[in-house]
Amino acid sequence: MKTLKQTLIKTRPAIPFSGAVSAGVVLLLALFMLPVAAQQRQTLSRLEFVGLKRLTRDQVVVMSGLKIGQIIDPNILDAAAGELLKSGLFRKLGYRVRSSPGNQATVTFEVEESAISLPVTFENFVWFTDDEIVAAIRKDVPFFNGTAPASGETADKIAAALQRLLTSKNIAGQVDYLPYVSKDKQELLYTVKGARIPLCSLHFPGASAISEAELVKASQPLFKMDYSRKDVATFAPLNLLPLYRHIGHLRAEFQQPTATLETSPQCGGGVNVTIPVEEGQAYRWAKSVWDGNDKLGIEELAPALGMNPGEVADGIKIDNGLKNIGKAYGRRGYLTPAIKESIEYDDAASLVTYRFNIAEGPRYFMGNLLVTGLTAAEADELKSKWTLGANAVFDESYVDAFRQGALREFMRGLMQRSRASTHANVEIQQRPDPQKLTVDVVIAFK
Repeated sequence: MKTLKQTLIKTRPAIPFSGAVSAGVVLLLALFMLPVAAQQRQTLSRLEFVGLKRLTRDQVVVMSGLKIGQIIDPNILDAAAGELLKSGLFRKLGYRVRSSPGNQATVTFEVEESAISLPVTFENFVWFTDDEIVAAIRKDVPFFNGTAPASGETADKIAAALQRLLTSKNIAGQVDYLPYVSKDKQELLYTVKGARIPLCSLHFPGASAISEAELVKASQPLFKMDYSRKDVATFAPLNLLPLYRHIGHLRAEFQQPTATLETSPQCGGGVNVTIPVEEGQAYRWAKSVWDGNDKLGIEELAPALGMNPGEVADGIKIDNGLKNIGKAYGRRGYLTPAIKESIEYDDAASLVTYRFNIAEGPRYFMGNLLVTGLTAAEADELKSKWTLGANAVFDESYVDAFRQGALREFMRGLMQRSRASTHANVEIQQRPDPQKLTVDVVIAFK
């Protein structure tokens, strides 16, 4: 049996995701010189794929457009390889052809799937269930599994499928998508632009320690904007969770919101949103345990935290207490203390213990005082009011006190002399030098 080989190698470099959804493709072509017989059209008898991991063979066959029994030639195979690469699902792709008697051909694609695949989120497609959306997408993107490659044409095909779904239901709006980067993940966010979707009502199943009415009242900003799954999902942890932490419900959690269409004419085209809440139990303060602290003793740390045994474990008070501890270090020249906390819950006694590990960091000293935007005489006058001397332990609280006292008085006199507010804007910057362990202070008049 005579074997003829043709190899087309196409590679897509690994591109770190940086906000762009489509990226250019670098094509490297290596074509073995073939005898004339190899260029003849053949019948595709077998199609194989090597290197598939997430994708299935059937999915890739559909994407390639090739069918067993069809007549093929190098141009047809090159086009099929190009279609696969344009999807963005493959980082590298090549193929080889093995001929057999009867002018039959086995084509083997060797692939390396792209490592970057982003979760897909549907921001405000409130007219459809998730199953309906996925079914519509799979008509054009049969391999869709809730994710899409960060480059290539797949993201555009998803948008086109969603646009046709809107048109089929006579829903006005334009489908758009963009990368969304949050603290812990990246995703592709699909949105219907131009759709008016008011928030009609808001419900919090599971609320009791804080009444649903109180939670709705605290959520009024949501009623002033069109519905957005992302906005609603982020609003609750940022704005409502502190209400629970304030009353000791330190483990309260809000679940993912759901939205249903409102059918009454009073709120036409709007949605009713439900955000389940798991309040957990209320905890009281047991104690704090400190480790790593050398420059500040427990007799200073515990009072700065502001919690007493048996009190409600007020999460907001604890947060403010940690800020006070940071300020206490700042008064002693320690500008970069790192405080890590771990929490131990005693559910049987409804008590909580906080353990803090502190890396105090180096001590900083006063460097240079610089004044810009004033005449030399005015700058010297202001510098004379600064009493934190060079090489003194840097005290962050002194900067605030100077801003509220001496600087304010100086500006008042300056404006009276000039009879104008030419220097109404002033900014104080701290510029630490980690090598010298000094802090330069710049007072800039604008």
